[in-house]
Amino acid sequence: MRIATHRQPRKPAENVIAMINVVFLLLVFFLISARIAPPLPVEVELPTAEGGELSGSPDTIVIGPDGTLHFAGVTGAEATARLADTDMLLTLRVDRGLDGAAFARALRDILAVSDAPLDLIVEP
Repeated sequence: MRIATHRQPRKPAENVIAMINVVFLLLVFFLISARIAPPLPVEVELPTAEGGELSGSPDTIVIGPDGTLHFAGVTGAEATARLADTDMLLTLRVDRGLDGAAFARALRDILAVSDAPLDLIVEP
């Protein structure tokens, strides 16, 4: 009696080059589509606080140590005028050395033109 032996067909070697190509394409896509935050217009030292969580915001208002308002790439009255066009959450970064009266004036100017909610950024 003769037993037939069937050979198993050889499986082709798996090609991982296609998978590597896809990974690099995804990497390039995410690097290109990522939003990179522009640098702050002036260097500020943040005040300190305890507790609370920060929520992110694409719009940042920076008040420098001299009380100058910076927003969306412009400074002073032009920055205040641009605030009237936004109604989304705004992030407020204030220098630690800013006088309280100057901060109150800047906050009054912001609230006069915008009803948008504000987040104050502080160091924990």
